[in-house]
Amino acid sequence: MKEIKIKSDSVSLTKKIAEKFAPVFLKEYFFKNKTQAIIFKGNLGAGKTAFILGFLNYFGVKPKAASPTFVIMKKYRPLKNFKYKNQKIENIYHLDAYRLNSKKDLEVLGFEDILKNPQNMILIEWPEKIKGAELKNKIPIKIDYGKKENERIIYLKIKK
Repeated sequence: MKEIKIKSDSVSLTKKIAEKFAPVFLKEYFFKNKTQAIIFKGNLGAGKTAFILGFLNYFGVKPKAASPTFVIMKKYRPLKNFKYKNQKIENIYHLDAYRLNSKKDLEVLGFEDILKNPQNMILIEWPEKIKGAELKNKIPIKIDYGKKENERIIYLKIKK
């Protein structure tokens, strides 16, 4: 895998970058390699949620509330039908683990069952808060602050 850096100078550009990344993720990772999750790392306010909102937009999902920080996890159904051979995306889960302490906190959410369904896509903010969670196939995305106030650096891993 090769890591690429993309600069963004606004929330709207971060969302557009995510929307362009979504079909690449589907084709190269989700459908071919049965990737379970995209994990998002970055400081508070770095743009993880903005990226996820852009990603969800590709699937026709436009959440009213931006982040599931207080409800911890939200479930979405893609408004478009995304299929490849006999695979399809049934649900997209957005998990914000910021307020969790360990993988034990995931039990009440039925996380093990969510992981077992290969038609579920999972987007996780703050994955370091749920150490020990069984995420066999994951794609990391890191978002850092840039030098300017609204600048962000997005690190994506892609196949060479």
